[in-house]
Amino acid sequence: MATKHEGLNLVKAVSAFSRKLERFTSANPSAEPAHAMTADEIRQKKIDYYEQDFKLSVVNEYKKFRFPYKTLGAHAPAADAIANDQQQLLAAYNIHKAVVEADTQFRTTDTFVKENLIASPLVQMEQYTMGDSFVYLQCWLFYEQQAKAYVPYFAVQQDGSYQLRFAPLRSFKLGYKEKEVAAVIKAAFYPSETVDIF
Repeated sequence: MATKHEGLNLVKAVSAFSRKLERFTSANPSAEPAHAMTADEIRQKKIDYYEQDFKLSVVNEYKKFRFPYKTLGAHAPAADAIANDQQQLLAAYNIHKAVVEADTQFRTTDTFVKENLIASPLVQMEQYTMGDSFVYLQCWLFYEQQAKAYVPYFAVQQDGSYQLRFAPLRSFKLGYKEKEVAAVIKAAFYPSETVDIF
């Protein structure tokens, strides 16, 4: 049971708090009371958080492709794998470009390159053929290697296997999700770049 003295202290404390609250509200009369968020505001907040999280995820993932050894570690097997994949893609790009240039220079009416098929171990890697990682390799090739004449992509064959192909930049279109990823990569790492992969 509280004593009379404790009761007075409680009354004094509540009274002091009320005076402070009154001074605070009178000092800032333009302050609006906090309001509950509407459903649209909540939805917009969720969208904003998703976009921020998506951008951060893309930036962190692309760092692995741009700087594999710095990001993953100097002796990390994952860094070795990415560096190897990059060299495989760059070699395929250079072969394709050389064949197209040679065909353009030396073709005749009856003799020309009909199909430019390039064998590559990348076609057997699900993270590229079926996953979301190939756009990071595409951006690395495009921006870091300045390989802008052709864009690599995977074509699905009738038997369900994949073929690494190249399309001229002017006629190539990334898918919606890949466009979003490429746009984030360009904005974060190459804002002054004038040519886009997307």
